[in-house]
Amino acid sequence: MSADVRLGVVGTGRIGRVHADAYARVTNGRLVACADAVSERAEAFARDYELDLSPDFESLLKRDDIDGVLIATPNWLHAEMTIAALAAGKHVFCQKPMALTLQDADAVERAASKTDRILQFGFMLRFTPPLPAAQSLIASGALGDVIATNAVVFGWEPNAEWFYDKAAGGGVVLDTMIHIADLVCWLAGDVDRVHAEGGAFVLDGSKRHASPDNASVLMRHVGGAATTIYVTWTAGHGDLTYEIYGTEGSLNIDLVEKQASRLFLRRPHGAFPAGHSFPEMVWAYSYVEEQQYFVDQIRGVAIPGRAASSKDARRALAVALAAQKALDEGKSVSI
Repeated sequence: MSADVRLGVVGTGRIGRVHADAYARVTNGRLVACADAVSERAEAFARDYELDLSPDFESLLKRDDIDGVLIATPNWLHAEMTIAALAAGKHVFCQKPMALTLQDADAVERAASKTDRILQFGFMLRFTPPLPAAQSLIASGALGDVIATNAVVFGWEPNAEWFYDKAAGGGVVLDTMIHIADLVCWLAGDVDRVHAEGGAFVLDGSKRHASPDNASVLMRHVGGAATTIYVTWTAGHGDLTYEIYGTEGSLNIDLVEKQASRLFLRRPHGAFPAGHSFPEMVWAYSYVEEQQYFVDQIRGVAIPGRAASSKDARRALAVALAAQKALDEGKSVSI
């Protein structure tokens, strides 16, 4: 395919804007149109990114001038919209999680199996330096057999009520820890048992919906390795640390203190506070790379295997759901 891949965006909130910003640096791919249930937000998005405005998702899917859709809507809509977009013959990039239940995840997988359209899920840690290099290092055997991994992930505090609702967003485990669930399965293999502790310690939304804003999760992998994860919506924003210990060595990754750049300002400027901060260049790079990979997959020029497939996304969902169940029931849960 020589012409640009043309895409429509559904969902014009915070993460939709992150992906739209990424397309300023994506080659052979461009955004054409957008849609959102909140008309004022959609109008502002269309104006800011110079896109056509479709009145709704159904109208977006009927457009002949788009090859695929980027789904950046609230979590409970992901499965339904993915299935509809595939049925309409569109390639699909969908934010995580792929669904909120395994039954809906299975329906997405069935829909994907009936089409030749590209389906990619938004697990951008697979494109975040130096995590791809870590995966290659582990796969090469340089660290030997993985014994243990340890992760701390700081998610953005929710900016909408639905994030807290287990039936709509999933809470901190399903919405944020699922990134690490995919990562640790990618690096250390499948998980067969999960235990979790946590609660609604800080945020009023978490307390209203009895969903955690902080949680600690212990996982046992099929190969015998153990992973511990601390996930929080209240102790930071958008960064992580990750340690891997093997029989032949170890690897330490710090994206909290060692981002690509450190900024110091005497006075606040725009989104940047006074004092030291990280402009998060690593994350900006990650979103560009995952969208570039999506475009390259559609064009048939991507190296296979980097992105999260529907099977990978279902596996991460199963781990996250098991963690939430373990938290709710106060016992270990087998997958």
